[in-house]
Amino acid sequence: MTLGVLSLALVVAAGAGVGVVLRDRGSASALDPRPTGSAAPGPTDQGPVDPDTVVVTDEEISALLKAHSEALTSGDAKTFTSIFDQKNAALVRDQARLFANLRKMPLTQMSYETLRRTGRTEDSFGRGVTFTQDVAFVHRFTRIDLQPVSEWYRWTIEKASADAPLVVTKVGGAPPSITSGEGSKTVYYPGPWDIWPDVAVVKAGSSIVLARPQEAALARRIAPAVAKATTADLAFWRRNGPPDAAVSTGFVIALAEGQAQLGNLFRRQKAHEAGVSIPMPSWGAGSSIRIGGSRIVLDTTSPFFDDGAGIQEVAQHEIAHSLVATLDSAQFSLFGKANWIVEGFADYAATRHQSVAQVRRFPEGRAYLAGRLARPFEGKLPDNVFWDYENLINANYFMGNLAMRFIAKKYGERKLAEGVAAAYRAQGDKSEAALFEVLGVSKAQFERQWAAYVRRQLA
Repeated sequence: MTLGVLSLALVVAAGAGVGVVLRDRGSASALDPRPTGSAAPGPTDQGPVDPDTVVVTDEEISALLKAHSEALTSGDAKTFTSIFDQKNAALVRDQARLFANLRKMPLTQMSYETLRRTGRTEDSFGRGVTFTQDVAFVHRFTRIDLQPVSEWYRWTIEKASADAPLVVTKVGGAPPSITSGEGSKTVYYPGPWDIWPDVAVVKAGSSIVLARPQEAALARRIAPAVAKATTADLAFWRRNGPPDAAVSTGFVIALAEGQAQLGNLFRRQKAHEAGVSIPMPSWGAGSSIRIGGSRIVLDTTSPFFDDGAGIQEVAQHEIAHSLVATLDSAQFSLFGKANWIVEGFADYAATRHQSVAQVRRFPEGRAYLAGRLARPFEGKLPDNVFWDYENLINANYFMGNLAMRFIAKKYGERKLAEGVAAAYRAQGDKSEAALFEVLGVSKAQFERQWAAYVRRQLA
């Protein structure tokens, strides 16, 4: 897990990308930028300044971002691109493409806000200054995000003389303040609008599918399956979820072709999933909703895309993750929420109308019970430490699914939804305890009953 600095009054503990993994693809990696704190201040106007002094003020940066934001919202491409180094044709072209892509997005809110600043922003001898300014692109997808969320950029900015304008000479993704070996190298960057030459936006019920031009036809073809998956997950939650649980009712789904692309959308890290749901923290203080929305990325080369049923299954799995992501307490957790709850719920949502034997991980479950895997089944729920130990990940996914099926059978789907909501809302590492409290049972009692259920189902 990693820590970052941002002008947000929250801590993100559940910013981990949660996804579907098949066969020996490995486990979903964590994305946890943990934005907290405030932006580093720059020089401000504090009295007379020597006319030869080159100085960059907070007010100057704010004015730059305000004009940039207004140009985007008003559709003024010329003003939007005017802040970038006009001698750098590639940079101007890239930002013009970004402008065109963003204008296609169904966004209710778009603005650029100040984050960290590093480097020399003042020179008493009249020399130009160059520094980096991290900028948050604050945005909100219409009828999808519950709160505005942000993507972080790192701009390199130059001021050539005391009376010269600020000029952006380089644009990239901003890293979190402290990075880990497995965490993303950037904070929710790049979006499809940053790196695709064009973006096809395809409506899929209350969700949307984003695709590169060459996959636009695929996006249109799978849209009915995505719409059906969205409807199914929302219907389940409306019937069973706690009435006070604010959840998303639409989702942003981007299509990636292969693992390299999958790990290079809304994050930059090695990917192993067939699909991933990436929770994004709400921008600003004052809201009780800590996770404002999420972004789903699906690998079109995964086995799930072999047929329509598989597409709906992987979409329904990731949508289930994104649906409940907005319930997350976003409090620090050493090990994260229990994977068997997080992944078990998503897998249950995607396969609950299938029999146990029809679930695609059923063979791994039987092999686990028969003692043919790296560790024998001992009647214990999977733990996060050994979640992907020695290729046990598919069996552990299946055990989580069976745990949810057992809860639904014994306690009912309303208790299942209530328990999952409690697990997401729980502080720290108390997700399991919160679920068991809803069920009115100890973990030891639950494991005994569940293990007997597992053995009956896999006999």
